[in-house]
Amino acid sequence: MHTLPHTPPRGTVYGTLLNHRDALAALGEQVHAAPYKAPPKAPILYIKPRNTWAQTGDAVVVPADAPELEMGATLGLVIGRTACRVSAANALSFVAGYVVMNDISVPHTAVYRPSMRFKCRDGFCPMGEVVANDTIDPDNLAITVALDGEVVHRSSTAGLIRPVAQLLADVTEFMTLHPGDVLAVGVAAGAPRARAGQRVRITIEGIGQLEHTLVAEAAPAAESNRAQPIHAASVAKTARVAYGGAIHTATEHPHGVQLADGRVLAEAEVVWLPPFEVGTVIALGLNYADHVKELSKELTVTTQDEPLAFLKSASAVIGHRGQTRRPDGVAFMHYECELAVVIGRTAKSVRPEEAMQYVAGYTVANDYAIRDYLENYYRPNLRVKNRDGCTVLGPWFVPASAVPNPHHLALRTQVNGVVTQQGNTADLISDIPALIAYLSGFMTLQPGDVILTGTPDGVVNVNAGDEVVTEIDGIGRLVNTLVSDSIFSV
Repeated sequence: MHTLPHTPPRGTVYGTLLNHRDALAALGEQVHAAPYKAPPKAPILYIKPRNTWAQTGDAVVVPADAPELEMGATLGLVIGRTACRVSAANALSFVAGYVVMNDISVPHTAVYRPSMRFKCRDGFCPMGEVVANDTIDPDNLAITVALDGEVVHRSSTAGLIRPVAQLLADVTEFMTLHPGDVLAVGVAAGAPRARAGQRVRITIEGIGQLEHTLVAEAAPAAESNRAQPIHAASVAKTARVAYGGAIHTATEHPHGVQLADGRVLAEAEVVWLPPFEVGTVIALGLNYADHVKELSKELTVTTQDEPLAFLKSASAVIGHRGQTRRPDGVAFMHYECELAVVIGRTAKSVRPEEAMQYVAGYTVANDYAIRDYLENYYRPNLRVKNRDGCTVLGPWFVPASAVPNPHHLALRTQVNGVVTQQGNTADLISDIPALIAYLSGFMTLQPGDVILTGTPDGVVNVNAGDEVVTEIDGIGRLVNTLVSDSIFSV
């Protein structure tokens, strides 16, 4: 056994819900009633974004509106090499090491559409040292939680519904895990609650310990967000493209694109990347009233007292002219044309009237979903919305200074040249200032984070071979092609 140098993860941190037999059993007959209707069919995943990451010894803030927090002791799998559609037989060879984690939550009961406020607050994912040990049996590890030195909870990875290798196989069937990603295997039932002032120690047999203290939330500090914007203020659209073995910044040109070194290339000669370095991707559901009406027959919950926000990972993101896989055998896969808002400065507890000062710019998003895979656990679940290549961004990053009124932009989708969706950002239920104020109220937004603001009605099924164009006036025209499983040798 040896300990790897401890650095914060550079990939994505995923949590797994209801992967302990006792945790699923605790739901009882609810699993057969609305809104769940049936036990989970696939791994239920969620994302712990980068603002939640903390190290052993760090203090974790207990929010004033949640005097107790749940201590979600769990084992984390640190991915060592790219894992895509791996088999259970060799899945463990993709694990570089193991880490003790505390998947902290504000206590809540619903797992249908839980608020991001419950799991995504700053510091809500402390992680210990990464340990590499080929002799570890990850499916038989004792886990204890102690508060102020007294053990208050015991569990074991022997209680996992999906053992570690099977969990990795099932997850990588629909999305790629990259080196530096961390996958938590799940929290057992009865997670203990702790209050400000208490010291938490989580121990996993053969892996190590994680210790931290809970502290009460302090009064808001004076404004100190001084991070520089992603781009200097200008009106020029910019893109990121790959050409000649290098990544370049490009601008529009009558004959295609012009690289920073002066070369002019046709649009099809370059590989288009997302037009900025993507941080945390926050997506909004049900943020246009007409789209809510469009989906009304399938919505179990139709009212909300806060925005419906969920997270996506960088593995889902591709650029302009990219290809998106449409799995064979699914009945309904649809696009979503959305205005994407790029954060330019560190934003914490921002007031709505100041929120637009934190916007660096905008781009176009096409956020695909496969309706067949919807389950009423942590909906929309990652199997639907976080598949490889299902979130298209680009082609241009448009500085905020070039968009006088982002709340009055026409948007439309064409499938094979036929307009199938039209809307206007004037019809957003929660506008951009409201979204930034809401999100920054419980999590720190950082430069490069992007908010997908939702889609209007008009979603239709698309098939392999279709060209889907999502367009927003003044922002750009984003082209994407759907391809079949045969392209991926599936």
